[in-house]
Amino acid sequence: MPEEEVKNIIEITSKDQFTQVVSWNKLTIVDFWAEWCGPCRLMIPLLHKVAWKHPELQLATVNVDANWEIAAEFEVNSIPAIFFMKNWEIVYNFVWAMPEDEVEKIIQNLNKPVEELEDK
Repeated sequence: MPEEEVKNIIEITSKDQFTQVVSWNKLTIVDFWAEWCGPCRLMIPLLHKVAWKHPELQLATVNVDANWEIAAEFEVNSIPAIFFMKNWEIVYNFVWAMPEDEVEKIIQNLNKPVEELEDK
């Protein structure tokens, strides 16, 4: 991945910002993470790579220690917790780490027109 800043990666710093970001009408990946979380450190570079490869989506990173109220609203009990959202709706989620090819399959499935969606 090139060193330049990827514009579709957003570090969430407030509830208002989060609300604005997840209200977007395209696919948004929300990564709930913490600095002390080993599996989170595995997922962060993978999700950044995915965001770089898919400029049509956005990645919102939410540090649960700094933004506990957002994590509580989503009932995040384990991290990393990854939510795929469109227009404030959760369309898919998983907890823990996942290989890049599996994340790519999820994105491909969720970017299909509604009539073509496979079972999640």
